[in-house]
Amino acid sequence: MFRSARAQRGLGLVSAIFLIVVVAVIVTAITRMVRSSSEVFAQDVVSHRAFLAAETGSQLGLNRLFAPAGVGSCANWLWDLTTFGLARCSATVSCRAELVGGESIYTLESDGRCDVGAHVSQRSVLVRAQP
Repeated sequence: MFRSARAQRGLGLVSAIFLIVVVAVIVTAITRMVRSSSEVFAQDVVSHRAFLAAETGSQLGLNRLFAPAGVGSCANWLWDLTTFGLARCSATVSCRAELVGGESIYTLESDGRCDVGAHVSQRSVLVRAQP
């Protein structure tokens, strides 16, 4: 009824250990892929927010340059953006005027920067306008 240890043969234990190791390797690989994917996605979101901050800065600069009420001015501006979606972002805008063919052409360069924890991103937008 009972066989001795020598007479018993089988691969049950070896197969189980092999299967556990293979599954552990697969789970580890999937975990690393998900983690790196989420890091890339987070950096992409911060990068897009920096681009939107740069666009916001250029729009605010154009509003100051071509003031709806009063006289506009071409200057340098710095805005710390606190609106929803652009919190912890800033926009630095520089303005310069050039005379081309007797007309003033204004060039606004807006640098948007977002600093969200471990993710920092900076984007630039260049806008040319004439009155």
